Amino acid sequence: MRLITLFLTLSLSLCSTLASAEVYRWINADGNVVYGDDPPKKSGATRVELPTLTVADSYKAAPVKSTTKAEASETEYTSFKIATPATGDTLRANDGAVGVSVELQPALKPGDAITLYLDGKQVGTGETTSFSLTDIPRGEHTVFALVSNKQGEVVKNTEGVKFNVLRASVL
Repeated sequence: MRLITLFLTLSLSLCSTLASAEVYRWINADGNVVYGDDPPKKSGATRVELPTLTVADSYKAAPVKSTTKAEASETEYTSFKIATPATGDTLRANDGAVGVSVELQPALKPGDAITLYLDGKQVGTGETTSFSLTDIPRGEHTVFALVSNKQGEVVKNTEGVKFNVLRASVL
């Protein structure tokens, strides 16, 4: 039993060492900038400070109260999804502009509103099914939308859609 505990402890410490590997920047013999975790000796490599990753929790909608079939046909949305971008899309947006559209069946009812979230932050709200996002940084993002009624209660929400934004780099 002690041998297993010792093995697990050593394995975990090795994993944590690998996860905290440092990144270095140097210029090779051809004059190209190179990044890596094992710089050659006498290369003048400098350690690169990497930014922390942004992680956003997904929105958890409150359970919707059950209604009778007659009430459901009058008040319930049967379909609500992100139409564009699709899951896994990679978008070239050097200016950071990304268009997001949602599909809602039946049409949005008077008094209801659609709210759009990008990486867990509210980025738009209104009665439209198309949103134009600006200054989106490159990388992976998650977008989802909610329909809320006059009282501000969430009536329906979409699944989160992950997509990637490509932007030109200074490097």
